[in-house]
Amino acid sequence: MINYLFWDFDGTVMDTYPAMVAAFKQALMDLGIDDVEIDEHDIYKIMRQHSVGAALDKFSAFYRLSHDSLAKLNGKYQTMNVTDSKPFAGVEGVLKFAVENGGKNFLLTHRDDQSKELLAESGLLEYFSDFVTSANDFPRKPKPDSLNYLIEKNNVSRNHAAMIGDRSLDIEAGHNANIEGYLFDPDRTIVTTGSTEYRTPSMTELRDYLITRK
Repeated sequence: MINYLFWDFDGTVMDTYPAMVAAFKQALMDLGIDDVEIDEHDIYKIMRQHSVGAALDKFSAFYRLSHDSLAKLNGKYQTMNVTDSKPFAGVEGVLKFAVENGGKNFLLTHRDDQSKELLAESGLLEYFSDFVTSANDFPRKPKPDSLNYLIEKNNVSRNHAAMIGDRSLDIEAGHNANIEGYLFDPDRTIVTTGSTEYRTPSMTELRDYLITRK
């Protein structure tokens, strides 16, 4: 049974990408880029298929902007914008599955404690047993350091564990920690899947899949 679940936050537990793209666009506009020049879908694709860091690299170079200035403005607007984000449909059912079947849920995010605040506001914080946030200062995924830390700290059997995320690097991080990786891809944006053990556009489908693994 897979009942120890390690969760990415943005785009997996919480539907934060609309707020993140809006924040990035506002940061570009603050730096003098006209909104008609900004392709929001392109920003989203880079964030999903790669990372926010990749988006900062690409668009600061493309528009010849200060990388640091864009990063600071983006961070400021992200913190403001994501406060209204909601969990994806079906997430609570998967979280409940783990707990009700003797397992646990863990969060891995490079966001700060705002992630815990959003989980609390959404009624999901109680399902999580431990966390890695920006305060832990681990290397970014796909390096497995944060996963290995939580696995070893909580005496988790790797045979019963999986990493759940919305990007290929989440799956790679899971594999680098010798656990399974499940790709949540609600709009089928991801092309390279990292050889995920399971891919789904629906959290309800993921719960049903986990039930079959019992």
